[in-house]
Amino acid sequence: MKKYFVITLSLLISGIATEPVMAQSGYTLKDCIDYGLKHHPSMMVASNNVENARQASREAVAAYLPQVNINGELDNNLKLQTNVIPASPPLFPTETRLTFGNKFSNTLVAQADQPIYNQSLITGLKANKPNQELASLNSEQVRQTIIYNIASAYYQIITAQKQLELLRGNKERIARMLQVAKLQAEAGIAKKVDVKQVEVNLNNVAAQISVAENTMELAMNSLRNAMGVYDERPIVLTDTAKWLGYKPQAAAKVDYRIKNTLSYQIQDKQIELYDINARSIKAKGIPVVSAFARYGLNGFGSQFDDVFARQFDYSTIGVKVSWNLFDGFRRNAQYHQAVVQRDNARLTQEINLANELQQFRNASSQLAQARNTLGTNQENVTLAAQVYDNTSLQYKEGVGSLSDLLNAESAYREAQNNYISSLIRYYLARLDIERTNSTLEAYYNKL
Repeated sequence: MKKYFVITLSLLISGIATEPVMAQSGYTLKDCIDYGLKHHPSMMVASNNVENARQASREAVAAYLPQVNINGELDNNLKLQTNVIPASPPLFPTETRLTFGNKFSNTLVAQADQPIYNQSLITGLKANKPNQELASLNSEQVRQTIIYNIASAYYQIITAQKQLELLRGNKERIARMLQVAKLQAEAGIAKKVDVKQVEVNLNNVAAQISVAENTMELAMNSLRNAMGVYDERPIVLTDTAKWLGYKPQAAAKVDYRIKNTLSYQIQDKQIELYDINARSIKAKGIPVVSAFARYGLNGFGSQFDDVFARQFDYSTIGVKVSWNLFDGFRRNAQYHQAVVQRDNARLTQEINLANELQQFRNASSQLAQARNTLGTNQENVTLAAQVYDNTSLQYKEGVGSLSDLLNAESAYREAQNNYISSLIRYYLARLDIERTNSTLEAYYNKL
């Protein structure tokens, strides 16, 4: 019983330890990214690829290590081969037929080969380091993609939440306005058409709420997928106020460090590997020198047991040279294909760098524009709210018209929409700059 109790307790502790993150009641942006980096399947794929590159390196080195092979054979010569010596008078007036060999025979040979000089293998071994570095760079790129996807979905959720909050406030405000308009219409102070106009505005806001709720749901699905949460466990965000209360400030100019970006480094490693492959193919035209040692056993007998009772051993050591002098221009064609791949990779790198520089400039421009408009739109929301409150008070006191109130309400909603749009544009532009500059890891660490 004590044994079973210890096992059960260990399993419970293990189970608790495997789900530390999802046991939380709420998640900040950093919590979401932490979970994604630990649990998203693509991180496991990237880790496996790093290990695969390490094993490929071991495989390449193995070609230059000793190779030992053992081969055995056991023969039952059902009918021995007959050799014929032609007639040669006067010693052999007629042809002579001879049968050589034994009914049973066996061979057992062990051979060790050690490459001494193989320029193609030596050149190919130089690919081990860049190949492993490429796998690590790809793994880091996967990390940054996860960070970007989670942060992007997170910002869309919090802006959708803010939009819903504003729209629901608008709905309550217009609903109160509708009650006042109906009372005034019943009293003959307002027109029935004015009441219908308020009802139209109320229906429009209800439709906008439905769209915002759907946007919210889609953004939440995107966040769950980016984090690697594929079940229905709830994800509650806890630091939305921090991001919604952002006050834009002038930021220092960000320099585009092209050689520090992951895309540049990945393409650089790929070009290096293409170049090594071309040189390795070309080196196949150089003679290969290797040493070998061989030890064997032969057994013969007319009876099966005699084969194992009589074994004759032999051994050999030596050096051999192999030179593929002409292969029908196959090697030449392979070399030129490899050169074309390398040159195309260099050209592709130039194209990609130009595109990424353009993306960085566009993101910088969008960030500056979003920063400027965000502050303006925040002030406009406050001013529009004040205008609406004053107009609403005048309307209730009978000194203002319903059309003025509707215009103020429409301007208030427009200011809110502009604020939400500039807020999401700002955060996404900031993310785009971090992504193109490959600084998302530093951005995540500062959260």
